[in-house]
Amino acid sequence: MIKLFRNIRQNLLNEGKTTKYLKYAFGEIVLVVIGILIALQINNWNENRKDRIEEKAILENLLENLILAKQQSEALISEEKQLKQLLLQVLGVENTPVDSTNRTISDAMFKNAVWDLQSDMPTVNAYDNLKNTNKLSLIKNKTINEKFNDLDFRFNKLKNVLEDRLSVHQIRIDDIFEKDINFIPIVKANVTEINIANESYNNYKEILSDKRTRNLLGMKLDFTQDVIDFRESLDAEMKNLIVLIKTELNKN
Repeated sequence: MIKLFRNIRQNLLNEGKTTKYLKYAFGEIVLVVIGILIALQINNWNENRKDRIEEKAILENLLENLILAKQQSEALISEEKQLKQLLLQVLGVENTPVDSTNRTISDAMFKNAVWDLQSDMPTVNAYDNLKNTNKLSLIKNKTINEKFNDLDFRFNKLKNVLEDRLSVHQIRIDDIFEKDINFIPIVKANVTEINIANESYNNYKEILSDKRTRNLLGMKLDFTQDVIDFRESLDAEMKNLIVLIKTELNKN
């Protein structure tokens, strides 16, 4: 093809047809430019197609990760609510309190109320990995990107309130076991061979009448409610993202 064009140009020059030659040369340049533009368009189309394929894979990975994280979130919220209910019972401040004369607090109840603490968070590893590789830019849906920013914010808020609760717990609340009770009977639940016949009995009604102990458990109850609120906020954000990603995948 190139040889043919060269021969045509040469014949036109040999015949002295300069005007026709220039028109022909211009036309040839136009054809070359059009060819380059078509090649660039095809290349752009291929690149866009590759990006869309990678975007779909990213969204599918994020969706799978988010569904698992939401399951973790629901389990963690359930544990927090169980702890909250236990604290309410031990403190005797439920909405429908039991008559104090009939209230029984076992070693296990007291131990769990004072000592139980859940510091785990749902994990969305796929999102963290994408942030490090700058692949999030492949997600064209701006709402999804904005929602992931909101999710990141809520993760950080939850992390902060969990750290605050843990700090207060380690510094002050754990002191209850060290200073205010006989811990040996409580250990028996795990170390069954312990003989507690000569151990003093823990009078939890008396222990819980102490203002300091009640205030510390009240602080734990307050922190636990904050944690529940932040966990539920994070859970709702994950739910919204799951719906958005499913919609985007179905659209494509």
